[in-house]
Amino acid sequence: MTRKLHRITGSVIALFVFSHLAIHLFALAGPEAHNAALKSVQWIYRSALVEPLLIAALLFQIGLGIRLALRRWREPGKSGWARLQLASGLYLAYFIFNHTGAALYTRYGAGLDTNFWWVSGPLQHPKMAWWFYPYYALAVLSVGAHLGAILHFRGKERAARVAAWGAVPVALAYWASFGGWLFPVDIHPDYRDYYDGLLAMVGLG
Repeated sequence: MTRKLHRITGSVIALFVFSHLAIHLFALAGPEAHNAALKSVQWIYRSALVEPLLIAALLFQIGLGIRLALRRWREPGKSGWARLQLASGLYLAYFIFNHTGAALYTRYGAGLDTNFWWVSGPLQHPKMAWWFYPYYALAVLSVGAHLGAILHFRGKERAARVAAWGAVPVALAYWASFGGWLFPVDIHPDYRDYYDGLLAMVGLG
């Protein structure tokens, strides 16, 4: 039952995750293009009806995923794909919980929008970039790996490899756009103050 619920909830959440990843690719065209693309869909998942349901679904999926992971962790003789599915699932649970909490705090606690400047800020900040470059990249790679594992266990080996390796150029595209490799990107003053404040809270200011 746990596995079936995980599969059903995951299918629904996948629509949000993949659309979110696709929207972020608009950052390749610059901050304005990315922010405009975000606004075109935010009215849906930020609505008073959808947002609580989406958050509840994410938390439910994390709980189910951890339960399945603990069960599969004890299974002997796991294949490479099984290990990859387990590792990517655990990282996605960690990332989704952190990222969702950070987004909600930024919007409702700090009164800032979670737009291009929110994502790019840590990549531009000298005290945060070392953590956020792998943090973001591993999230994208984990999505590809998790999808790849699902496809592998459904007998779609070629599609599995495409999904897993296809996440690499997506992660590089995020680094290049939000990291300012393609065009100059500076930290927006409001977001610089916000991140400096967060660092000060944990004694790293």
